[in-house]
Amino acid sequence: MSTETAENNFENLQEKFGRFRILIIGPANSGKTTILRGICDSTENPEIYDGKGNKYADTDEGAIDRYQRGLHNVEDELIFRSNDKLIFHDSRGFEAGSKDEFLQMKNFVADRAKTVILKKRIHAILYCIPMDKHHRAIQRSEEMFFDECDPGNVPVIVLFTKFDALLPVALGKLAPTDRRLPLQERLSKAEPLIEEIFGRADIWGRLSRLKYPPRSFVRIGGMHKSNEGCSKVLAATADALNEKALQKLLISAQKVNLELCVRFAVQEWVSNTGCHVLII
Repeated sequence: MSTETAENNFENLQEKFGRFRILIIGPANSGKTTILRGICDSTENPEIYDGKGNKYADTDEGAIDRYQRGLHNVEDELIFRSNDKLIFHDSRGFEAGSKDEFLQMKNFVADRAKTVILKKRIHAILYCIPMDKHHRAIQRSEEMFFDECDPGNVPVIVLFTKFDALLPVALGKLAPTDRRLPLQERLSKAEPLIEEIFGRADIWGRLSRLKYPPRSFVRIGGMHKSNEGCSKVLAATADALNEKALQKLLISAQKVNLELCVRFAVQEWVSNTGCHVLII
């Protein structure tokens, strides 16, 4: 496929669906901003627009202060200068007993998942659960969301952020003789213990048994060091989408995962040609 043809296809998709919209949910300090910056390959804060597409002025101290403190209006649109083909909506989640925030979230998801105005629909939901407190990672807020918020056909991908916080816990469970080993050997022996800790917590199992379970999950740790975690998020999101058109919209919009572009290009070539042997 030529570059010109690909651009035309993307323009046609954008004309129909608008820009790819992602709702990201999670408490403060759960890594949301880091994830969004990574997805858009940016080090800056996003520009903020109201629900009608009007940009808040850079001098609007109220809007800037709300963003920096994590007090987002879920209707606001967050757009990064480095990639304006993606639109984000941010929710800080909701504490147990916060009925107003929960209803606002529930109504937003119900409306934006099924609205007949295609350009206003959300296409994916990223739900951040930080693992620095793994023993109580699932709280009433998670149970309420996955038991009462119907996302329709919009896939929900759980992001277990700060997953590297389980490493010190695993190192603490090493046998006394193993604790005297060189660092790399200790890290190697800790890896299966991390899996054991995560498995025993049954976090994914508990979420999967709720009424509206998430589609998939990604474990993210050390995101300040590389964009590997963000590439995994994009791949999981693309895989979770049921419509090929939306997959193409996301893959064309993102700029940080070249492997994802190649993989889906090959899949499309195989689908179109019926040939399963690719000679390079």
